[in-house]
Amino acid sequence: MKTKQLLTQTLNTGDITVISNVTSVTVAANKISRLEAVSGHGPESPSTVHVDFSVKQPSHLAAILEETEELGLILELDDAVQLGVFLIVMGMEHKTAEEITVMMTQLFNQISDFQ
Repeated sequence: MKTKQLLTQTLNTGDITVISNVTSVTVAANKISRLEAVSGHGPESPSTVHVDFSVKQPSHLAAILEETEELGLILELDDAVQLGVFLIVMGMEHKTAEEITVMMTQLFNQISDFQ
């Protein structure tokens, strides 16, 4: 039986607010991983991207998120790419041409490291 391969990187972000219709929590990302698809298993075992968060501000609403200490986000690869592109574009809005060039070089190098 072939098992999935896990590629993990440390990810340290600033505060991120996660909101719902009833509450919100402040989290910080601490790890990002890509879980590789199992060869020959097609759609029942797709590759996914996982982002792990530590909850910094627990909710004060009982039975909703009161005991929550960690949250996770799981994305299919195409969704991770689309979200990543939008985050890069929006985050780079006020950057200079030089700063954008540095970011594009860094992005290229990181993609090359994963292949």
